Amino acid sequence: MEIRMGCATDTENLVRYLLMAGEGLFEHLFDDAYPGLTAKDALALGVGDETSPYHFENAYLVETESGVVGCLIAFPADDLGLPEIVYSILPKDRIDPARPLFERQLPDSFYINTLAVDEAVRGRGVGSLLLDFASELARSSGCDSLTLHAWGDNDAALSLYRAYGFQELERIELPKSAALTHGAPMLLLKCPLA
Repeated sequence: MEIRMGCATDTENLVRYLLMAGEGLFEHLFDDAYPGLTAKDALALGVGDETSPYHFENAYLVETESGVVGCLIAFPADDLGLPEIVYSILPKDRIDPARPLFERQLPDSFYINTLAVDEAVRGRGVGSLLLDFASELARSSGCDSLTLHAWGDNDAALSLYRAYGFQELERIELPKSAALTHGAPMLLLKCPLA
């Protein structure tokens, strides 16, 4: 396994991993919020926008001989947010409950926006490899902790994060939606770096 930085030709994979990690969040926010708009289209724009924290240069992909099997999108928490145009496009009832996910920043923290691993290779250390890599990125950026959001009922992800040293700081309730695959609140987690 090796980790490499994302590039423009990775857009399709990056959008796939963003959707996988969001588990319905992006569909809830973007699908049909504007006539013809889809979450895939909105995320592809973000991945290609060099001013976006979701830009491919903030993405790292795990590759094996069979192809890409995991993804990390991470950046200093100060960069967390959505482009202003998103706030003008999305209906208030969709964006307002989710604002804390995009606006709550912890100083000196490195934010893991996306950590996703293909189901076929889960349990083989890819998630831990990406967390170790994120820790290295954080230290090289002068950050003293990692932060991320995780669904409160995503037991597999929470088990990995808690074993790594993440602790819950906050719960964010999202309105029920057919697009969301989880019924539990989103948790803001933090892991201090030694």
